Amino acid sequence: MRIMDVIVIGCGAAGVSAMRKLHDAGLQVLGLEAADRIGGRVCTVAFGDRAIDIGAAWCHGEKDNKVFELANPLDLLGRPEPDNKWYVLSNGELVSAEKADTILAVIDDEVAKADKYSTQSISECVRNAEQTNATLKKDPKLSRSFVEWFERNSHLGGQDDEKTGKSLRGLIEFWNSDGEFMLNWKGRGYKTILDVLMNKYPDPSKEVPLQILLNKEVENIRWGSNQRGLDNPLVQVTCKDGSLYAAKSVIVTVSVGVLKERHAQLFNPPLPAEKVNTIRNLQMCVLDKIYIEFENTWWPKTPANFTILWQEEDKAKFTPEEKWITEIYGLLSVDYQPNVLLAWVYGKGAEMMERVTLEGVQAGVQKLIDVVLKKQFDVAPIKKIIRSQWASNPLTRGAYAHRTVALEQNGGSATTLSEPLYHSSRFPLVCFAGEATSHHQHTAVHGAVESGFREAERLIESFKRLEIK
Repeated sequence: MRIMDVIVIGCGAAGVSAMRKLHDAGLQVLGLEAADRIGGRVCTVAFGDRAIDIGAAWCHGEKDNKVFELANPLDLLGRPEPDNKWYVLSNGELVSAEKADTILAVIDDEVAKADKYSTQSISECVRNAEQTNATLKKDPKLSRSFVEWFERNSHLGGQDDEKTGKSLRGLIEFWNSDGEFMLNWKGRGYKTILDVLMNKYPDPSKEVPLQILLNKEVENIRWGSNQRGLDNPLVQVTCKDGSLYAAKSVIVTVSVGVLKERHAQLFNPPLPAEKVNTIRNLQMCVLDKIYIEFENTWWPKTPANFTILWQEEDKAKFTPEEKWITEIYGLLSVDYQPNVLLAWVYGKGAEMMERVTLEGVQAGVQKLIDVVLKKQFDVAPIKKIIRSQWASNPLTRGAYAHRTVALEQNGGSATTLSEPLYHSSRFPLVCFAGEATSHHQHTAVHGAVESGFREAERLIESFKRLEIK
């Protein structure tokens, strides 16, 4: 059995970033990826005229953004035109932009002035504002529709259990990158960043030969065994297919959703209590996409942005099995895809949608169009659809991790999650990367890339110290 310097477990954006930096430093590195492709929650597929992203789709921001720093010099990123917005009630009537902007500005202001060091959820904050803010109380029915939309569009969670909802504290722990928030990939898809990281773009002949094995689901990481005569015992990694690998260190990049399900089986010895506490109290956002290709472009102007505002009496037009349709909260046109709209569905509705057949999802989208959109718009026939299923995917169990009320009450942080497991010599045996471990850029691909670089740099320095000894 060949002993590596480092094994990277999970070859998404964080894993590939770590591998590239370790490779460039001259270390022997092996990537183990459970899926049949690299990329993780970066997943670009062919659809419509070009490519679409089932997972991450936009580079969010420019300043202090590793993805922007890598992609912009290669002219890979496109800037969007201003959106054309329609606010559509679920009975098909339109709400004026002036009225919508007023209500949304009030909701934003309520969140902005809330105490970020409280243990309150953002959802509780905006729901309280419904009862206390004079502007929102003027038209409580319309305000309810906007607050519900805001909760879904911001992926706030906590509707069933407030402790699992996004915390106000999370708003200051997460640092937005300044600059354009919705930079597109000019029709190439987000997988382009993987090509850049591996040096496949712009010249495929200069690809860096990273050693990545696909379909290698890791079952156990044995990191605490004492081997006589070794100052730094090896980490042993066992895969589901029975294969065994060993390295001086590993970087674990699996999602918080996977850690929640499997940390007790994955790590031997078990993870420290404070890391388990963080894993338990972080929550995975369940956010899904449904891309809809139409026979032709039917919306009046592009880019198009439809905000869907649900009212209780219209939700009643859908059966319990169709409830997921009433959780679709918006439709966006897609850059470089003239006949495609992207529908967003969040939370319990997304989980329900994932269990419906593709034909059933298309029928549901058609019913949404019939009930909500056809009153104002001459909607073209649907040609085909494709959807994501991040919650039911056992290699992700959700779209991204976020801080919760439970985390603020019980302790934990991205920093705690990112802390390595050390040997007594202070050599890091098990490192942790991935978007959830990024101290202030969690949720985003650029946070994942930054975390992969961070852990690679940590190990490069640690190996240098070993050489000095």
